[in-house]
Amino acid sequence: MMRRPTRLLSLALALAFLLSPGMATAGQAGDGRASDSRRDPALQALVDLVVAAPNPNPGAFLLARDGSRDRFGAAGVADRSTGTPMRPGLKFRAGSITKTFTATVVLQLVAERRLRLDDTVHTLLPDQVRADNALSGAPITVRQLLNHTSGLYDYIDGLFPRFRALDQYWPRDQLIGIGLAQPRYFPVPGTRFRYSNTNYLLLDLIVERITDRDLRTNLERRVFAPLKLRDTAYPLAGTAIDGAHAHGYADVSPLLPDAPDATRFDVTAISPSEAGASGALVTTAADVARFYRYLLQGRLLPPELLRQMLSDTVPTTGSAPPAVGYGLGVYVYATDCGLAYGHGGSAPGYLTFALNSRDGRHQLVAHTNWNPLVDAGVDEDFWDAFPQGYCSRPR
Repeated sequence: MMRRPTRLLSLALALAFLLSPGMATAGQAGDGRASDSRRDPALQALVDLVVAAPNPNPGAFLLARDGSRDRFGAAGVADRSTGTPMRPGLKFRAGSITKTFTATVVLQLVAERRLRLDDTVHTLLPDQVRADNALSGAPITVRQLLNHTSGLYDYIDGLFPRFRALDQYWPRDQLIGIGLAQPRYFPVPGTRFRYSNTNYLLLDLIVERITDRDLRTNLERRVFAPLKLRDTAYPLAGTAIDGAHAHGYADVSPLLPDAPDATRFDVTAISPSEAGASGALVTTAADVARFYRYLLQGRLLPPELLRQMLSDTVPTTGSAPPAVGYGLGVYVYATDCGLAYGHGGSAPGYLTFALNSRDGRHQLVAHTNWNPLVDAGVDEDFWDAFPQGYCSRPR
């Protein structure tokens, strides 16, 4: 009796999966220890608006980090069935924030001279280039995969008719095949920005070919372990999130108008295999902040490659504000208090933004456990909350 609603729900999940964007405590600092974390009135007021009626968001939090000091605001619930309060220490699906992690591994291989940004997919993955797919045109470089100027079709847009169940496993090659089966958005790579998750699946394959290890192993050895990101994982199989976590909710009313609580349907049990290197990460706000701080402070990349990652940007024409540019796996955001660097992450039922100052000392991670599937719009109060929260300062 439950199979039909689950199947119908699954058919919608491709419409808005990724953005085109041990348990930690709410006060966990970037070094993994308890910090001087406190509930901040300004951040609290913002998240209170996000979950206020008639907004559909079950819960939300803002975690701000200023030097070694954390502040937060949290409201609503992480699990509607139990009433568990939302808080920043809970795990969640991070969506496209994964891309900055993937890009970091790629740039580390560049630093090791095992790869060049101007290497082409045609030379690195010759078996993927065929006369009947999108790689048969002008060569696409690693740089163009990283900054979304390849023009390749986004496989996410082609998943809709193929879904059968929430826990359906998606082989990477099948997803790449969907992306390459359609014509390019534009024929000449490098001429404009067009967000495509297919780019990062190809980068995943390139990393595997060069290192003879899968991306998960590379992330664990190069990023998770060195930074002690103990609450971060890169799952591909299975649907459970280990440890205390926020449940994700979505609006499925256009597909299931008679379903109970159709505007807040629990979609936590989605297979992360459909996202892979473009968005499968499960993490916490503290681990996200720690990663970006160490990245921006030069702990993961040499200075010249970090400069290119952040400064060699392309205009994000057509993207929602406040993003003004995209570098090599990093968005540049315009805020009232200056430019910020980071990424947004969208997964069914989850929406997250990470904004960071150039020196990595001032940070904000914003999260809500509601993300619409059919309607591509983002709740306006949440959209307003993260740049305002970033520009707030501790009292």
